[in-house]
Amino acid sequence: MSTTIRDRIGAATGAAFVALIMVGNQMASSGPAESAHPTGEQVLRDVAHQASSATFTAGFVLEALGFAAFIGFLGYLADVLRRVPGRGPGGIAAGTAIVSGAVMLAVKLGSAAPLGALAIDYGHVNPQVAQVLNDMSGVAFVISWLPFAIFVAVAAAGLHRAALVGRPTAYSGLALGVAGVALSIAGVHDPLGANPLAFLLGLLWLLAVSVRLAVRPGTGASTGTTGGRTAEPRVTVSA
Repeated sequence: MSTTIRDRIGAATGAAFVALIMVGNQMASSGPAESAHPTGEQVLRDVAHQASSATFTAGFVLEALGFAAFIGFLGYLADVLRRVPGRGPGGIAAGTAIVSGAVMLAVKLGSAAPLGALAIDYGHVNPQVAQVLNDMSGVAFVISWLPFAIFVAVAAAGLHRAALVGRPTAYSGLALGVAGVALSIAGVHDPLGANPLAFLLGLLWLLAVSVRLAVRPGTGASTGTTGGRTAEPRVTVSA
């Protein structure tokens, strides 16, 4: 498989991640309760509804596939940034992006554990415990915004250094990363008032960048360009 085809497939996994989790989340979260902070009784009714809902099951599967696609995108990103001439900041960006992306993934997958326990024992759980388990999952989701914000900022910087995105795309990613860090910290302090705007815009940024790189894979990192400028060839003079 050529590098170009591999890069197209790898870049497309980022877009697949965003599309799958957004569609899957809408399907999996559909239920009787519409409250941002449902009561324990509402949580139990929702869980009972989801246990027999084909829509919920399909949405759950789509979300799981989305996170699997994100693992593929992390591998693609590590490979692309590794090719940056001279490594240095490129290697740091690759490492930071992979670590922050993996942490986001771990926190988000971990947030499903309380809901999984609730799905198993909802017939024997009182409303107070059900509400606590549901709130634990919600707070974990807000916590996942922090590593994702770092991921977006570092990926934007690394891709720009690799000459794969331009300055407007890189600067918008950096701005969303900074805003995401601030909003995630504020959200953890006040989960009920958490603002997901930076997280959602970060997903849209990732979707746009992934589609752009899948349609037109950049070659800057593999042809010796740095920061959008072509590196000067070295001339060796033998004595």
